[in-house]
Amino acid sequence: MTDAETRPATSAPWNSRESATSAPRDTVLDVRDLHVYYHTSRGPAKAVNGVSFTLARGEVLGLVGESGSGKSTIALSLLRLIKPPGRIERGQLFLDGRDLMTLSEEAMRRVRLGEIAMVAQGAMNSLNPVMRIRDQIIDAWVDHGISTHRSEIDDRIAELMRRVGLRPEDAHSFPHELSGGMKQRAVIAIAISLRPKVIIADEPTSALDVVVQRQIMETLSRVKEELGAAVILIGHDMGLMAQSVDRLGVMYAGELAELSPMRDIFKDPMHPYSRLLIASLPSLERKGSRRGIPGLPPSLLDPPAGCPFHPRCPSVMDRCRVQRPPLELKREDRLVACHLFEERP
Repeated sequence: MTDAETRPATSAPWNSRESATSAPRDTVLDVRDLHVYYHTSRGPAKAVNGVSFTLARGEVLGLVGESGSGKSTIALSLLRLIKPPGRIERGQLFLDGRDLMTLSEEAMRRVRLGEIAMVAQGAMNSLNPVMRIRDQIIDAWVDHGISTHRSEIDDRIAELMRRVGLRPEDAHSFPHELSGGMKQRAVIAIAISLRPKVIIADEPTSALDVVVQRQIMETLSRVKEELGAAVILIGHDMGLMAQSVDRLGVMYAGELAELSPMRDIFKDPMHPYSRLLIASLPSLERKGSRRGIPGLPPSLLDPPAGCPFHPRCPSVMDRCRVQRPPLELKREDRLVACHLFEERP
């Protein structure tokens, strides 16, 4: 029997906040000029190099890009989980107007899971293999100072299980007794157990077959609507992003190349890198042919001068080799870091 089962009720983990599904779409997360470097003997690797974006309540924001583009580093930075030799060099992370960078470690520990939670890739690595799912949920409540009557615990855990599409009895299983999709749902159950304002899903469908991938994304969408939470979805799959997100941020070499509404970026990608990413998707019109992006991403230890994409860009101009384009509003609701659009209204 755990301590949580014997303490008097002081608060309810699931009903601790009113549903925010009808709240106005105001900003819940504001990331400003985030820089994260990994320090090596050869110098700093600039994994995230001046990234800024906002996230509205109830919004799903996608972050996509090649491996090493800085997507997962942003996720860990939002939780302040960057470990040496990595370091957040500068930047501000506002969650509901409060700068997370100014919080003590104890205060930040309570923000994790309580206000901003993460669904990591590789569910087996996220779960304790020698603890039942039920006990891992209770541990999260105890760690955040939430107590409840023993008679209520099973009801609350059963409710969590049903919300993510699992049976209440699955909570009594060890992780190895569950399938890959069930484990990922268990991770989502833990992530939403304290009704966070922001859920970060870092490639939540990796290593799962396409049927289970769809089920996991439907589960995430459902719990997002029930909680009124905002979601940051990180991944490589542009097709999955097209079906799941409201806005898409295209990352390249630690920077945002483009940030646009999903429907606009697929209809008319502006940055050359965005165009090549979308052109690389399988198409019924091009059966049997594959399109890749020529070249390789630059070294983060020694990035090229000017635009980081210019060595691979089919539209490169002379100024691209010497002048780094800022991420600016080029069209309504569309931010692009590219010199091609500087003369356009």
